[in-house]
Amino acid sequence: MKKNIIITAGPTNERLDAVMKITNMSTGALGAIIADEFLSDKNSEIDTLYYISPKLARKPQVESNKLELITIESAEDLLKVLKQILLEKKIDTVIHSSAVGDYVGEYAITAKMLANEITQKTYGSKLNKEELEEFILGIIRSPEQIVSDEHKISSYERDLMFKLSLTPKVIGEIKKTSPDTKLIGFKLLDGVSYEELIEVATRLREKNKADYIIANDLSKIGNGNHNAYFVGNNGVEYKCENKKEIAKTLKKIIFK
Repeated sequence: MKKNIIITAGPTNERLDAVMKITNMSTGALGAIIADEFLSDKNSEIDTLYYISPKLARKPQVESNKLELITIESAEDLLKVLKQILLEKKIDTVIHSSAVGDYVGEYAITAKMLANEITQKTYGSKLNKEELEEFILGIIRSPEQIVSDEHKISSYERDLMFKLSLTPKVIGEIKKTSPDTKLIGFKLLDGVSYEELIEVATRLREKNKADYIIANDLSKIGNGNHNAYFVGNNGVEYKCENKKEIAKTLKKIIFK
């Protein structure tokens, strides 16, 4: 039976104003290599491969009528598109390699504006220490005056600060939306022990009901190397040393 596959790749870009965004160093290269590995096999059982990534991320190089490119920007965009496809199509596997940003800009404010509001609302207050702390936290979370972010924020704002809030945890919504879809996620840590890397990946797999979490250590990525461990129900089931091996292992798992 032909399979519908989703690959997410590249960073998410979270808006701060009309020009500035929070992003990360992901290029989408691994997702593109995986897609090319799948599409280059003329005998593969793919019906449609949905490739979801931001505009500037790497794209698959293999031309195929089985490939559908979908452009997103933010984590919210990614989650919306994923849910829509999962609800409308029968998806066999999601390979979630996107480097989803952890934070999105909530508002911008200057230090002077914030200090002024805190001073005005707390000066002469009879609150005790705990009450005062909670009151100030309330102001910081939702000040009355902020810098407008509808357009580009002025380059001359002094002591500009941004309040950040958490983005949605995209991986946690995939099995909730489509319980029968195979889920393969990724976990990237930096400079940790092998034991810690596998332990964190195992917890992530169990929490999100993933079939595999591919664990990577940033300190061991570069110069053509990309050490990766496929953490499944039986612990580490496959080990790869570069992106091409990761792609080939995924093809073996999905199409076996």
